Amino acid sequence: MSLRVRLALAIAIISALVAGGISVAVYQRSTTDRVDRARETAARQVRTAASIVRLRLPGGATVTPSGSYVVTSTGGVGDTSIAAGLPPILQARVENAPGRVFSEPVLTGSDPAIYAGTQLASAGAVYVRQSFVADQQELGALQDALIRLTAAASVIGAILGVLVASALSRRLRRSATLARRLAAGDLDARLHPRGRDEIAQLGRALDDMAEALGTTIRELDETAERERRFSADVAHELRTPITGLVAASSLLDDTPEAVMVKERAGALAHLVEDLLEVMRLDAGAETAMTDQFDFVRLVGDVTRDCLPEAEVTLPVTLRVQSDPRRLERIIVNLLENARRYGEAPFAVVLDADTMSLTIRDSGRGFGAFLDRAADRFAMAAVARGGGSGLGLAIAEGQARVLGGTLELHDDGGAVATLRLPPESRVPVGASIVVGGTG
Repeated sequence: MSLRVRLALAIAIISALVAGGISVAVYQRSTTDRVDRARETAARQVRTAASIVRLRLPGGATVTPSGSYVVTSTGGVGDTSIAAGLPPILQARVENAPGRVFSEPVLTGSDPAIYAGTQLASAGAVYVRQSFVADQQELGALQDALIRLTAAASVIGAILGVLVASALSRRLRRSATLARRLAAGDLDARLHPRGRDEIAQLGRALDDMAEALGTTIRELDETAERERRFSADVAHELRTPITGLVAASSLLDDTPEAVMVKERAGALAHLVEDLLEVMRLDAGAETAMTDQFDFVRLVGDVTRDCLPEAEVTLPVTLRVQSDPRRLERIIVNLLENARRYGEAPFAVVLDADTMSLTIRDSGRGFGAFLDRAADRFAMAAVARGGGSGLGLAIAEGQARVLGGTLELHDDGGAVATLRLPPESRVPVGASIVVGGTG
């Protein structure tokens, strides 16, 4: 349930409770007032009737005022309808307290009334009955009006709740929209809220956060750009002397010292080329030159040259529209990574249905380096046996250029999966398994 619906329901329920509580209080107060007035009226009538009652007139007659009922030792005279509904509790109270006036309401049934009575000083008692029918009807009308008022208050409260909740929800949705725009990279998005309530304070806090976040990200981007330019400049500056060093080392003889110099010079030249390639990938300066070729043959040839002991599973044929030079670079780097840091047996599987190439070794896997295995220089750690740490970074960057992805995980060893986009696939045949190629 959304916040808007919950707020609307809460305001509607509160309105209904307040209106209902007031209605109940008004009804109870009105009922009490009317009963009290009817009691007072009945008590006055009893006093009046008692003052004019004459017992044992000549001839034994008893004078009974109109609308009253007189009880003597010889029986009762007067309005017999009073005697029919006279409450026993009232009779008991009157008999036990001579001279005092008592009243008792009987509000149930179809003919509600208030009864009052008093004990006469000589002998006997007098009772009167005050009808409560008209008051009951007026109270019923009041009850209906209060019910309608409560219902109207609930509806009005619900409408007001929807309006208030919509206003609050709209302001909160603006804040959520700002957060999503910031997450999408729009660092210039702002709310500029008005008001001083809590939601306005939240909006200003989001604006402040967006400003600080934008400043921090721009500073980081500038730092990264300076780092990239510095690395590229260093690599370019090193290329010329290293090329000369490699050329000069090739003129040396075959002594162990000379061979070591040649190897180190070659490794240094290779590192500089890798670094330049990474810089170009990071700058987005690489563009794929696509051509149609047999991916199966490419995988088989590269595996045979780089890792001949691997078990290769290939389809019969798989023609793709892609960049063969970049694909070869990716495969070489993945195979070199498996050969350097993994252990036999090795497996290379090309799946034509999913357009994926999986290279697996049986070593210790990436372990703690998994989350940053494709970062630059991440593998240049003693725990992984050294190396430049650029091979997987280059493979991942080249995969992006081709529109594919490179996935790394551990499963009984290091597993690297290259996935090409489905649109580069050409219909394939059945799969075959080639074991231990070389």
